Formats: sequence, C-alpha cells, structure tokens
Amino acid sequence: MFTVGIILFDDFEELDAIGPWEVFRVAEELLQEKKGENLTCEMTSLWGEKVIAKKGLRLDVHNKLTKDSRYDLILLPGGEGSRAIIADEAAMETITHVAGHSSWVTSVCTGSLVYAAAGLLKNKKCTSHHMCLEMLKQISPTSDVISNSRFVQDGNMVTSAGVSAGIDMSLWLVGQIFSPELARKVQHFMEYYPKPPYAD
Repeated sequence: MFTVGIILFDDFEELDAIGPWEVFRVAEELLQEKKGENLTCEMTSLWGEKVIAKKGLRLDVHNKLTKDSRYDLILLPGGEGSRAIIADEAAMETITHVAGHSSWVTSVCTGSLVYAAAGLLKNKKCTSHHMCLEMLKQISPTSDVISNSRFVQDGNMVTSAGVSAGIDMSLWLVGQIFSPELARKVQHFMEYYPKPPYAD
C-alpha cells in the first residue's frame, strides 16, 4: 500500500491541495480495479480538525500530523499560512521528522519555503510560486532556485510552482510511482488538457 498525506493548515491555498488530492484519489479509484497495486490518499492537519483555507473553504480533517505519522509521500501546499508554520517550532520539527521517513517529499507553491526554512532544500534544485522565488533564495541561499518550471525534482524532493502546477507535479508522480499509463488514465478522467482562454 502506497500512502499519500496532504498536510493542511489554516490559510492554505485551496487548489494547492485540492488539485493533487483529485489526482491521487482518481489514481486510487483506478488502481482498485487492478490487483497487486494499492494507493491511499488522505488529508492530515497540523493543528486541528477544523481547517479554514485562504479563500474560505472549511474542512473537517480527522487525521492530525504527528512525529509518528508515516506516509510514503507527503505533500505540503502553500498559501499565507505557510509563514505561520515557519514561525512554529513544533510544527517545523514535526514536518522535518515525517519528511525524514518519507520516500517522496513534495510541495506546491510556497510550501517549498517551509522546506527551505527547515533546511531540507540545502544544495537542492527547487522552485515555488513565481512571486516568491527571491524569498526562497533568501531562505535557502545554497539552493538552485529554478524559474519558469512547473515542477522541479531533485532526488526524492519535488517542488512545484504555484497553485495549478501542483496538478502537473502530481500527475508526474503517479507516472513515476506507478506507471505513465496510469497517469495518462488519470489525466484523461480529469480531462486535464489545459488550453487557457487568455494565454500569454
């Protein structure tokens, strides 16, 4: 059983978490049709059962992240609430501890700032929301901060750019962990073929 934990906190950016949630849960449903491969994805909270996202989405989260939590993959979304995590020593210790036991450590948007503050991006390639790349460089000066990339992989660390980029990253992860074929099926189910009406 491959386990995914999406870590929530107050003032997270909604699509940072919900986009990857959709990808992994669709993959979970498709895998249930097969034998021999299993995936489970759940949301877990840093501080409590009631989580209010940046734009007002309210969620009841029944799993709390502790140092004893174990996931094969953790995903940390971004949003203004990521700054509160950095300021919370206990939260930082918990995330660092759980990350140390995970096969994949991933983030969307400013979730990478948390990893940077924890020292997890030292000497690694990484990215973040385009408006926070300079901040990422300041927090982790030894990192190779990449711009204009939907997501960046360095070993088991995968960081994505802002908001919708988390969907791209999650599809890529499904392809790496299971198979490109499964990732394509997830993408097809989601009808994720972006054609922005106001593209640059």
